[in-house]
Amino acid sequence: MKKTEYRIVYTYSSREDIRKMKKYILDTFQYREYADNFMYNIKNATKGLKILPTGFSTIGFRYKGYDVHMKPYRTYLIFYVVDDAGKTVTVLRILKDGMDWQYIIKQWLKQNEL
Repeated sequence: MKKTEYRIVYTYSSREDIRKMKKYILDTFQYREYADNFMYNIKNATKGLKILPTGFSTIGFRYKGYDVHMKPYRTYLIFYVVDDAGKTVTVLRILKDGMDWQYIIKQWLKQNEL
């Protein structure tokens, strides 16, 4: 039996998170290969959600009726929701683990919940 893969979708905010982290790496370390590797590794970490996206814990927040999940990856936290009916994983934000992620996610949800 073939496993159904979920499609990965990135919000504007999650794409901006990746862009800003890459820019920080380039500005701080001036090392393009490190910045490109960061992007590649983050994208691979999110691709891992294609098979079993509900395998990571929820964080007690909801977005548009879906539970928000968090996948830790190295020193980053990937926040996403799963639409089982549409077989879609939507990456909401990607934050550094040292940030006050609860506050940031709560504020983001207030701004983006329609």
